[in-house]
Amino acid sequence: MNAHVENYLSDLLCPPPASSRGASTVAAAVAAPSLPPFPPLSGPVQMNARSIPRAEEPPQTAAVALLHRLARQADNDRPQRRAAERCTRWLRMRCDEQHYALELLKVQEVVLPATLLPLRGVAPHVQGVMNLRGQIVTVIDLGVYLGRAPIVDDASTRIVVLEEHGQSVGLRVSAVEDVAQLSEAQIENPDSTRGCGIAGTLLRGVARLGGKTVILLDATSILG
Repeated sequence: MNAHVENYLSDLLCPPPASSRGASTVAAAVAAPSLPPFPPLSGPVQMNARSIPRAEEPPQTAAVALLHRLARQADNDRPQRRAAERCTRWLRMRCDEQHYALELLKVQEVVLPATLLPLRGVAPHVQGVMNLRGQIVTVIDLGVYLGRAPIVDDASTRIVVLEEHGQSVGLRVSAVEDVAQLSEAQIENPDSTRGCGIAGTLLRGVARLGGKTVILLDATSILG
């Protein structure tokens, strides 16, 4: 990747940390049992998208879109790479002081928190729906979903929008940190990372980045 592009992305995706507190360990990350996929709503939601406040796009959105294009170009340029050399790009985010990551190709965009329209009869982690340029997106609190404390809104809070096969969901997180490239050798197998407290298909593995433990989540499992 061109050095100017890397500097541009770093400026967009790495706001100054709110404090100098260190990252928690994997063992203290999550104390929740195996989590089910994100549950569908009990019935069709009848609402007018115009009545829901629109979400705003922060600078991270442009950086994520650019990285999507670079990832596709790199894959097309090197179709014969050996499995051990293959790398994937992950969007690193934070819930409180624990770092998580989602595969970048499943991330549609990153937006600023918007006023949500609440829903009745849904799970505690479902906060409501937002209007994303006419698309109604359900937003969940990732902290509550993972059995942690609710996300506290501040200047760094973001909503990460996942999309796959026409399904989308927004994840409220404490902050979006950066985009990391991981080789298969850097990702610990889920069978050897049970100490993180996340079991089942939700866990893709664990990686160590910059001295921090990053829990890799499976976007497909969250989308259900």
